[in-house]
Amino acid sequence: MGRGKALTNEKYWWVIGLHDGGVSLREIARRTDRSRSASRRAIKAERGPQSDDRGERPKAGRRPVLSDREVRQVVRAAATGDYFAAELKTKFSVTASVRTIPRLLKNVDHLVYTKMDRTLPLTAAHKSARMAWAEEPILNPGILIVLMKKSLISMALMATNSTGTTYASQRSHTFAGITVEAA
Repeated sequence: MGRGKALTNEKYWWVIGLHDGGVSLREIARRTDRSRSASRRAIKAERGPQSDDRGERPKAGRRPVLSDREVRQVVRAAATGDYFAAELKTKFSVTASVRTIPRLLKNVDHLVYTKMDRTLPLTAAHKSARMAWAEEPILNPGILIVLMKKSLISMALMATNSTGTTYASQRSHTFAGITVEAA
């Protein structure tokens, strides 16, 4: 699709004058009976690319869930390092989700986000108690069989109560060659 006739010198300066007078581009095009793009090209040629400002328009896209003030508050509090995301959300009554807080802090260049370890470290006493618990069935296998007998009996009783079958009411099972009788 080709362009129309070039703007005459008279219309060219008319477009520039209307633009300098604050008339919108659409209105200039309507008054001069030319397209908006022709008017825009004339304005850019005379006044430069920055003069084609289309006014103060709202930002396109989804609106931010946090206001600038809330962002500043959260960043300032997070910089101390004393809070985690859920605490920041409740402290400032932020309507955004908890996951939004770390996502927001990720974009702040002077902060480094690390996931807070909320568990206490194991002491030597904890470690020895865990190792003793894990080694006991290995060192004393008889205890394990007694525990398994009890669990088989309780499983048979649960099966009887839940299903009502006669198989589970026999109350005897064989485990590793040992017959287990229910009392």
